[in-house]
Amino acid sequence: MSHADRLNANQDVAASFLNGEVTSTGATTIVCDWIPPEFGAVGQYMHVRSHQLASQGKDVALVGLGRQKAEVDHTHIGQGHLSIVRIDARSSATPKTGLLTRGLWAMRMNVRLIMATHRALKGRGKGDLVVTGSPPFLSSLMIMINALLWRQHLIYRITDFYPETILASGQASWIRFLAPVFKTIRARADQFEVLGRDQERRLMEDGFAASRITLVRDGSPVKFDPGMQPLESPFEPGARILLYSGNLGVAHPIDVFCEAYRRHIQSGSNRVRLWVNGIGARVKDVVAFCQKHDLPLHVSGPVDLDRLGRLLITADAHLVLLGDAYWGYVLPSKIYACLESGKPILFVGPPESDVALLMREAHDRRHLQTTDIESCFQFLENLS
Repeated sequence: MSHADRLNANQDVAASFLNGEVTSTGATTIVCDWIPPEFGAVGQYMHVRSHQLASQGKDVALVGLGRQKAEVDHTHIGQGHLSIVRIDARSSATPKTGLLTRGLWAMRMNVRLIMATHRALKGRGKGDLVVTGSPPFLSSLMIMINALLWRQHLIYRITDFYPETILASGQASWIRFLAPVFKTIRARADQFEVLGRDQERRLMEDGFAASRITLVRDGSPVKFDPGMQPLESPFEPGARILLYSGNLGVAHPIDVFCEAYRRHIQSGSNRVRLWVNGIGARVKDVVAFCQKHDLPLHVSGPVDLDRLGRLLITADAHLVLLGDAYWGYVLPSKIYACLESGKPILFVGPPESDVALLMREAHDRRHLQTTDIESCFQFLENLS
């Protein structure tokens, strides 16, 4: 199947979801973490979905976090209705380091999201409750409360698996003994939505029936119009830009790429320049490595969604990173926009990941999946 055919197939699945073919007929409530205008990939996609569902005539509530005064926005879209419930989290920025600190933050936010969800469900009858994997452990708490209290048709939209991602990072090994408990809780979901075939494989390996799993890819959150203009380059004229855009966290190891980049600058053609546009615990590690070896680097904060397309076409190639232990548990959703941008992609990560699958289906010989330094180095040399 070609990349275009695959995209059409994914759109058909998404359309069937939006038309109610795989959901109940009542109201829909979607719960996630940061929602626009705040930065967060999960929230961006859920924001789009909530508008699409409302345009289908549904009563939709989107519950999430914001950095402004708590509010509820009501919008009528055709015959549908959309309520966006933003929780005031201005004083609760996501911690960048420390597993315990991040865990406590997640639990505080989860409690607030659960309370807001409870209020949003009042008086709306039985319908769909779409729960994402962000913040961590939100899905497990929601599944338990729903079984005891809300009794909604719960759809677990798996963005990241918890506690699997924590165990993959090598942290909190004591949680391993509780993993069966989390899987038992997970089994109480009525339906699973996965981002990729790798996530589907992980669920089926745990004994979940294929009939309960639906593949709904996010797709690109931006459209690339022919007249779209790139952003201004932060590098000297003639430089070739390799862009890493999005979260750069513990699931995105940097060692292999950084060593290849050092070789390219110090003993190679020295033309590629790295631009990191985003946030995450690993950003400081990239900065420290580049400073230590005197390597060119530009770091910028996340751009607004309306400028994301321009950013992506500014690059000459895109960098995607994923640790071997994370395939099937984490899927870098930016891969869709990277593919749609038409630029070459360097994916330093396992071939089992759906990132590699989507790149193979694109049939673009410029794309490269690898896990070794030499191949990364050759990609950079070819990009020059």
